[in-house]
Amino acid sequence: MTHMRNVSRAIVPRFYVLTAAMVSTAVAATAQSPSACTTQDSASAAMAIRARLAQWVAQVNSGDPASGTIWAAPVAGWFPRGPEFSDSAAYATAGLNPSVGAATVTYAITVDEVAVSSRLAAVHDIWKEVRHFPGTTVTVSRQIRGSELWRCQPDGAWRIARWVSAPEHWIRS
Repeated sequence: MTHMRNVSRAIVPRFYVLTAAMVSTAVAATAQSPSACTTQDSASAAMAIRARLAQWVAQVNSGDPASGTIWAAPVAGWFPRGPEFSDSAAYATAGLNPSVGAATVTYAITVDEVAVSSRLAAVHDIWKEVRHFPGTTVTVSRQIRGSELWRCQPDGAWRIARWVSAPEHWIRS
């Protein structure tokens, strides 16, 4: 239990530092170029972002390759690299050997907040990732707290420009 608290203490401060760095970088980059989003009000932009997230979840869950259109170019993000967050940890939590084959992944999302200002939006959400292992009824899941910086693109579409994730450990579902 102490180890988990220490991991949490290490991840949470980095999470906030990375979020602050993402916002300052994006503000500097955004100040340099005009955009097609200047006519969209904040409420409409927030609704568009929420709809796009819901669409992305549906696309990924159905295997639709168009799900990649949610990312701005170039996108940058951070996800912890600890072994407890790895694919191997998911198999170990399931009590399975990776030789059973690649797991399929499904997602669900709860959007906590969308804050829009001009051509930038900060989104805070909680993802539920579920791994389904072939030939079994075993699944593992985890929650992932996320923060994304969305930027309105010249074509008027909102896309994720920066993101940071703070996953919890895998649990057998």
